[in-house]
Amino acid sequence: MITIYVKGPFAKMTALPDNLTETPHLNPGRGRYMDVLDDILSSLRLSGGVVIDAEFSGDYCVRAEFTPNHCAPWFAMPQTLISYHYVRSGKTTVLVEGMPPVTAEAGSIVILPRNDPHRLASDPSVPPFDVEKVSWITDDGVHRVSVGTPGEKTLVWCGFLGATDSAHHPLIEALPPMLTLNAGAEQAEWVESSLRFLSSGNPSPEMVARLAELFLAQAIRDYVQNLPPSSKGWLRGLTDPGVSKALTIIHNHYAEELDVEMLAREAGVSRTVLGERFAELLGESPMRYCAGWRMRMASNMLRDGNQTTANVAYAVGFSSEAAFNRAFKREFGVPPATWKREADERERAAAGGLAALDLHPNQLVVSGPPSAINWVSRHLGEFLDANPGLLVQLDPNPNNVTFEEGVDCAMRFGPERPGDLAVEDLFKLEFTPMCSPEFLRRHPNIKAPDDLRHVARITPNDPWWERWWRHFKLERPEGTAKSIDMGAQMLDGAAAIGGRGVALLTPLFWREEVASGELVRPLPHVLDSGGSYWLVYPNARSEWPKIRRFSVWLRELCAKAEVEPRTSTAAA
Repeated sequence: MITIYVKGPFAKMTALPDNLTETPHLNPGRGRYMDVLDDILSSLRLSGGVVIDAEFSGDYCVRAEFTPNHCAPWFAMPQTLISYHYVRSGKTTVLVEGMPPVTAEAGSIVILPRNDPHRLASDPSVPPFDVEKVSWITDDGVHRVSVGTPGEKTLVWCGFLGATDSAHHPLIEALPPMLTLNAGAEQAEWVESSLRFLSSGNPSPEMVARLAELFLAQAIRDYVQNLPPSSKGWLRGLTDPGVSKALTIIHNHYAEELDVEMLAREAGVSRTVLGERFAELLGESPMRYCAGWRMRMASNMLRDGNQTTANVAYAVGFSSEAAFNRAFKREFGVPPATWKREADERERAAAGGLAALDLHPNQLVVSGPPSAINWVSRHLGEFLDANPGLLVQLDPNPNNVTFEEGVDCAMRFGPERPGDLAVEDLFKLEFTPMCSPEFLRRHPNIKAPDDLRHVARITPNDPWWERWWRHFKLERPEGTAKSIDMGAQMLDGAAAIGGRGVALLTPLFWREEVASGELVRPLPHVLDSGGSYWLVYPNARSEWPKIRRFSVWLRELCAKAEVEPRTSTAAA
């Protein structure tokens, strides 16, 4: 059973409700030396947020790796996604490749810092549904999904955050694919009430992002707290008293004149020890980290767009704009003005991604050459039966569409693979002679390719006839038999069924007519037309559910439409 519930559009909110103003510590008493996490997560500029109310029952398994396009109704296409799942009741098994399965029970939060491919399941052996089959992006947005068979229910809130393309940080990269966090009774009540509000109260993306940031920070704290003493790297640096203290100073005073001697003194260690611990755990010196942090803060200020380059330079501790420009270029490879312009272009492109959002998810328009569209139309009932809520419009068009004409996807034929589009291979276009059984009875001497020169041929000027003569090194016949010119393969096939002559037809398009005996193949030869068919659509539509479902069905149809072996002979 797959049930989709859709709720109204998300509204903006400017204030936090009372139950979100006080955030209880999920794990009190851990000390303050890892508070630097708050600074790092804030610098990542997490944006937007999605909360989906999921109901699982009985046997179920769903791929829960959402894509930027799934989140497009709420925020512009991010380069990075962070996902999390809070189990309200029941239990679910979370499976991530390369990690042992984790069973999350009521009150558990599972966080995937890099949105690695993962599944939520009642049992690992249950085959998964694709996420596109259990969620639906509409004008109003996804709000709730229900998946499974009759049986015990598990209720989960699924959340997703976006981060900018410059948000990568070695701390996040050092995290494992999955983190878990168990809230106590008091904290579980706060978490549940907060997520219930977020899933039903139409909050702003900023509010969702802030709440999820709290979950992520606490989960990292729990993970770091349990690292073995022998571990190294970024995460271990947060537990080292000297390194953690120096990081806190850098984060809070990056605009001041800092030096290694002052950092070491405040951290309570020698310069040598501090330098060695930084190099061992973070892979760089304290002052190199400080320079990088200043540039991260500067890039955030530039992205906000509220300050000039000169103001940003002074805000992060530079006495001159020229010195800041040089330091910024060393860090990012381009001057601040260029970086700002490119960042604005990326944001505009992301906003354009929102414009590419499917505004008509229940209507699919498919274009293509008339012969291909005619063939698809004869089988379309199967697809419509499997997708009763989808209206399909077929557009026979001999010309390549630009996708600015209301067309969602297209079947396209040509000798070369199309560029600048998402392209899926369908089949190589081939052809073979076909005619009606009655015509073959009237011309029983068609035994070799040369014999077709002496009978009526349908559309004799078709380039495929030229290819036929050249392939068999035969002279092109001139006026040796009656011929008619139909101009399209679907008409050529109809004329052949009517006994008007021999047509060169694509076996894949006429399988049913051959199987029913309306058409026969007088010769076994099948030639390559010199081109292939593809399903094409703009790259921004790669995750549109309706295109994905049509693509799967169409490719299965092509696979089933293989005709008899090429060496077979026609019925007499």
